[in-house]
Amino acid sequence: MTPTTFAPATAPDPATAFVEALAAEPRPKSVAAFDGEGWLLLRADAPDGFGSLVPTLVGYRRGPAGTWAADWSVTEPGETVAVPGGFLYVRRRAVTLRYAHDGTERVVEHVTGEVATLAPRPGTTAVACVIRTAGPLGAHPDGLLQGSDAVWSAGADASLAAVRRPEGAWQVRLVDVAAPGATTGSTTGSTTGAAGRDLSVTVPDGASLTGEAAWSGPDTLLLGLAHHRPDGTRRFGLLAVSAADGATVRSLLFDGIDLCYPVADPDGGQVAYLATSAATTDAPPVQSACLIRPGTLEPAVLDAPAGTWQRPVGWDGPGRLVCTAEDGPRRRLYAYDTARDRWRDVPLTASAESVLVRGGKAAVLVSAPDTPPAVDVVTLADGLTERVEASERPPLPGTLSYHRQAVPGATGALASWLCRPADGPVRGLVVFFHGGPFKSWTEWSWRWNPWPFVASGYAVALIEPPMSLGYVSAVPGGWANWRSGIAAVAVRQVEQLRAEAGLAQVPLALMGGSFGGYLSLSTAAALRPRLIASHAAPLDLVQVAESSDVGWQWLREYGEPASARLHGYRDNSLPVRPVPEGTRVLLSHGMHDGLVPPTETLRVHRQLSRQGVRSEVAFFRSEAHPLSRPRNIRAWYRWVLTACAGALAGEAGGEPADELTGELAARFAELAMGGLDDAA
Repeated sequence: MTPTTFAPATAPDPATAFVEALAAEPRPKSVAAFDGEGWLLLRADAPDGFGSLVPTLVGYRRGPAGTWAADWSVTEPGETVAVPGGFLYVRRRAVTLRYAHDGTERVVEHVTGEVATLAPRPGTTAVACVIRTAGPLGAHPDGLLQGSDAVWSAGADASLAAVRRPEGAWQVRLVDVAAPGATTGSTTGSTTGAAGRDLSVTVPDGASLTGEAAWSGPDTLLLGLAHHRPDGTRRFGLLAVSAADGATVRSLLFDGIDLCYPVADPDGGQVAYLATSAATTDAPPVQSACLIRPGTLEPAVLDAPAGTWQRPVGWDGPGRLVCTAEDGPRRRLYAYDTARDRWRDVPLTASAESVLVRGGKAAVLVSAPDTPPAVDVVTLADGLTERVEASERPPLPGTLSYHRQAVPGATGALASWLCRPADGPVRGLVVFFHGGPFKSWTEWSWRWNPWPFVASGYAVALIEPPMSLGYVSAVPGGWANWRSGIAAVAVRQVEQLRAEAGLAQVPLALMGGSFGGYLSLSTAAALRPRLIASHAAPLDLVQVAESSDVGWQWLREYGEPASARLHGYRDNSLPVRPVPEGTRVLLSHGMHDGLVPPTETLRVHRQLSRQGVRSEVAFFRSEAHPLSRPRNIRAWYRWVLTACAGALAGEAGGEPADELTGELAARFAELAMGGLDDAA
């Protein structure tokens, strides 16, 4: 892919140049379709030169010499799937068949909503389309709200997401891609295939479709089903329906596990799912690969090697399942022989971000913290790798090292990464905490990228605290125990890394988004940084649990925030006085955030300002939970790098809390790890 370039009026400094390169480079997101031989499709976000990202589908073809080259693209695509002879893609509510041999196209179906899934029916030319339709503002009780723009709902699963985008009925439609239609040479064909038909699916009361679908043999379609409980929690199962008419075969909700992310055997033999244990406040979730076989429709959970959490991504023929799994610094690729119950590690050049499998090969989007995304085609039998595409970037301004950490008092082994400037003295240490909390620093980041800071002369630590993916043994210590089980351990990880790297005396900054923002504020009293940058952080856990569009996830971990469980929420929320005097704080939030209410950031900014902390707040009017638009990312880096230059040099933000010693320092550390009652 060719990056978009901008010509600055004057030569930028190294950090600005790196940020500009990040903002201008197209961002590969996933492998969208792959035939195993001569072509693949890559889904990417391409900067448009006006500060926004344009979803783009890019087609690559292997030439006679074995090299790969891009030969086709289309903007704003929807779902995509390989079918015999080519692939289907959705654009502007038209399901379009593109023939691989000559690039001609024809529209096989027009749809009235958003296609969530395209699932080819084994042994046929039919494809199941699961379609999300837009709904009216909603039913009103006895018509009392008629004539208003109110979106009315009842029940504990009400959400602002449903208000912003009311959802209508789901439609499940079988479309025959071999039906006659007009062949065109562009993406604007308008003839609809004649063989589409609806399946009249009846969803059980108290449940809704998730949009996922896979075939269990040619006659049974498995639809993802979310069960909404009266207390606001959810469980995830399956609805098996007949391909003949959509009649329910079985409604499946399995004891102890939720199923999602189906990967069907192309031959229709079985379907693999990601199985997640039904977590409780006393037991964290465990993830495994799970098989659903035709006929019985009973789950078979697979035992994973070395306790890794396996996620199915494809089938290398009948009986050979391919999974990814986080394992410390890498997201690995494993092949599983179902007959022999044997796992095999498939070598990759970096961590697997997205995988599609076909014909003994895997198309893999790979990256690492120091390696931007690239697309490889890997032969599963021997690991032979072909490079298809690689993102461009300027040379890295430093080095990256991985540090395994055994933290006293922490359950299981952990680790951190350290990025150091290539030359010159280290001006300070910037600590990044990742979001999640079930995430890691395994791959390249377009948003929380350490290298602009390294280009400015700072070392950057990427901390992997308890509940980071890839460290399964450390998960129980952090579950429902964020303050003393995660934040307290993260403090020790930072201190340990600083001591080992000879950085204990350099000035410190703490940064992170979402859960990482929570950690940057929660560890501040103990680590006493000069600067904090926190984006979209959940801070008052009761308020977030009751207001978030994914409140059911909070209920799963902490329980219902009633009197019996309130102490867990309060003990793990941010203390009343979280930041030492003299620390400068930069807070930010997207106004369309449905996961963490923007009022969280406003509330804490006001609280810190009243306490005499130098706090600044920036609300991004066009963003949701993460910052994603290039113009906003540029501005955020400019804001934060300028603050680093002042605060870590002892300027502009007042002196840090170096004078806080004795009783006062101990009290701040106590407040950082204690509960709200103690802090008050």
